Amino acid sequence: MPTPWAWRVVEPSAPADGAAPNGPVWIFRRALADFSEAQFFGNEWASIGVITGAVVGWLTVPNVVAYGSGLLLPILGAQAATALVAVVVWRRPWTRHGFYPTFVPVVSVAPAAVLSLGGNPLAILTTVVLGALLGPPLAAWISYRVPRGWHPYIGNVASMALTTLVVVLPISLIANGAS
Repeated sequence: MPTPWAWRVVEPSAPADGAAPNGPVWIFRRALADFSEAQFFGNEWASIGVITGAVVGWLTVPNVVAYGSGLLLPILGAQAATALVAVVVWRRPWTRHGFYPTFVPVVSVAPAAVLSLGGNPLAILTTVVLGALLGPPLAAWISYRVPRGWHPYIGNVASMALTTLVVVLPISLIANGAS
């Protein structure tokens, strides 16, 4: 078990098999792992379990999942698109630091956008891209500035709130005002 705060100073090791550290397979696996990063797993197998559980729940009792909105599949689609955009855009910091909070817009902006915008594809696509561009660097910026002894997840949660507010609210107002 690593010592507390060791992750802040330990450099990631290079892949043993010589594979590209941020190639297409890594991008897909990392994007999938972002679905379970908020629960501190950050693992594609855990994410498959989370997604499977949500889909089984939706198939079993559809009015319980996603606040009974019937929008589980659009939420999962928006989350997948957000994860892919975020991981592709921020793969260099991921490689350099061994971690980068690309999961932040996946678990905050994407579901909030779908639930707020009711499935409006253009508005959701806009929020997916903006959330993927703004959420991770804001989370990293805040997390690296929290006082020693405070958990850096504070920065991730703050970024979730701020990014969702800054991205989803204006687009919701524009999209709902236009209709």
